Amino acid sequence: MAAITNNRRTHMNTLTPNSIFVGVDVHKYGHSAVALDAFGQEKSKLDFTNGTLSPFTAWLQSLGNKDDIIVGLEDTNCYGTHMVELLRKESFHIRYVSAILTERERKRSTKREKSDYVDAKRVGRVILTKYEETLPAKESIADENELNIAKSLDLLLMERRDLVKHKTILKNQLHALLHQRYTESYRTVVPRSFTKKSIRWFLDDMKGNETILAQSIVRRLSRLLFVEDQIYVISKEVAVIGNRSKEARSLTAIHGCGMVTASAIMAEVITIKRFTDKHRFSMYAGVAPTERSSGRKQTMHTNPFGNRQLNKAIHVIALSQIAIKGDPTGKEYYQRKLKEGKTKLWALRCLKHQIAKRVFQTLRYC
Repeated sequence: MAAITNNRRTHMNTLTPNSIFVGVDVHKYGHSAVALDAFGQEKSKLDFTNGTLSPFTAWLQSLGNKDDIIVGLEDTNCYGTHMVELLRKESFHIRYVSAILTERERKRSTKREKSDYVDAKRVGRVILTKYEETLPAKESIADENELNIAKSLDLLLMERRDLVKHKTILKNQLHALLHQRYTESYRTVVPRSFTKKSIRWFLDDMKGNETILAQSIVRRLSRLLFVEDQIYVISKEVAVIGNRSKEARSLTAIHGCGMVTASAIMAEVITIKRFTDKHRFSMYAGVAPTERSSGRKQTMHTNPFGNRQLNKAIHVIALSQIAIKGDPTGKEYYQRKLKEGKTKLWALRCLKHQIAKRVFQTLRYC
């Protein structure tokens, strides 16, 4: 078993024969919890809801010494927010379990059963057998300010991502509709189709036109203006909140990392104290290559897992660094990898790995 120093600040436990592993399967209307001892034997189980959390904490305390109890949760999203907050206040040690790990546990089972009780038990078994592959929950080790900033940024960025997706859909639809209305002749008047000046030209040109096509275009153009205004407002609010975080401010020193990208990183990382070294951080971001070797054959593969939002933020930085007006150091590293015989995609992955290491160092020592 893994041995980790018991420290109140980092809130990590030492696994001992007395350790108790509690797996919790979180749902909208009810949760299931199963307690296992250090040998994987079931000790107790409980069903509860967000409205009956007090019996859950009482049940946890009845299992044994609080320092020996490790509560494992899959990513709770919004359904387990109240439970996690209570566990944090009660100073229980919480660890997050990737859904990929529990899915692997299910596939290895001879009986591939699926129920709340079985899923909770699998979460507990993952904590027991793959402790090093799980992460301490952000609520366990981040301070109040870090949690509040991360939560605010997460909500704003989630809304911003939805708006950007809707903006892309509207633009794609408008390209087709404008071509029906004008063919390609409109590009001589408005080479850039969706600037505010261009949109005003379209709206003026179709003023009083009662055809279905024209009205459909007008409605979409109006929605596009509204969506762009909303994205602008949210981006400004993200910048204001991001500036309250010294970590986010320090990340903007990296070439290609603006405040929105820095805020996206902090919304996923929350606190760098969750990661013991840069390699764990890179694995969490999904940018560290994984080895698949057998005998004399040694190959490296892309890690398809990890936090995809964090991976995307690092990808944005990497693309900015290899652009025409990008970072000379990043472009030099990228070109060196190409000369070594790597493909453009793999060279970009190598650059992302280096950026992830720099992000870790920046956050660790800011």
